[in-house]
Amino acid sequence: MLVFNSTTNQVHHIQSFVVPNDDEILWYSPSSDQLESIVTKLNIHTHAKQCFLKFSNIPKVNEYANEALLSLTSMDRNYDIERINILVGKNYVITYEEKARQHLNDTLSKLFSEDPNRMSHTGHILFHIINTISVNYLSTIDEIADEILSIEKDVFKDPFENRIGKSAYRWKSKLHELRQIIEPQESVIKEIVSKEFPYTNDDSTFYFQDIESDYERIISAFDTFKENLVSIYNLQMSLKADHTNAIMKTLTLVSVIFIPMTFVAGLYGMNFEHMPELSWRYGYAVALSVMFGGGFMIALFFRMKGWWGKNEGK
Repeated sequence: MLVFNSTTNQVHHIQSFVVPNDDEILWYSPSSDQLESIVTKLNIHTHAKQCFLKFSNIPKVNEYANEALLSLTSMDRNYDIERINILVGKNYVITYEEKARQHLNDTLSKLFSEDPNRMSHTGHILFHIINTISVNYLSTIDEIADEILSIEKDVFKDPFENRIGKSAYRWKSKLHELRQIIEPQESVIKEIVSKEFPYTNDDSTFYFQDIESDYERIISAFDTFKENLVSIYNLQMSLKADHTNAIMKTLTLVSVIFIPMTFVAGLYGMNFEHMPELSWRYGYAVALSVMFGGGFMIALFFRMKGWWGKNEGK
């Protein structure tokens, strides 16, 4: 992890935790087996210690006499929530992740090593940590947008695919869950910006305003995605109904075409003794001509009206 020295304006790595001096600012990301010894050395409030060692299901910020505890969330590649505790004091910031991700540590280490001034105040360290989380959410939004677009394309390819409706429902439930997490996290950012948070300075507060707008965009995107999924579900139902109606229309037209044939066949199928047409030499041919001619005329009429064939739908 890293320590910033305000005298030399340099950053150097440390292998084990040490309480920083007055001219130093520490950022440290411990493993679970180091937590007890770290909080003991820092001599933090008992309640802060209890909250830091366990994760909250709801993002929040708790302030104490000499430290503050931020409970935040991030998201992994599978769109699952990961909880993060951030303990911040006068000259230290400690991050503790529910699922230790090397990606977050590597990103922060690179940022602080490239520009030591990014560690010149605990407020700047907090900003870069929360901003990294925010960027992760924004990239996830782009991926979710692609997933929803893919579902929408599948609807037009095969509206009768049951998998589409199930996928839309799963995503809608997932987005509802994510929004329930993001909304209180936005409140944490607003609390840092709007009030006199003791571990930020005037300069870092301006950066937090950018993060605040990012979270507003994230929440707005989640709401838009939920509306799109409802529209996709309704679109699938509409396409299914249209396709079913087209099938029923075809069956109805075919049955109408066969009505004159059925009538003629039924008429001359009656068992009356005196039916002159039965003795005609060309009666069979005439009957067939009437039957098929009537069906053809009806089919032609449907085509002229645009109810069947190439002109359908015009």
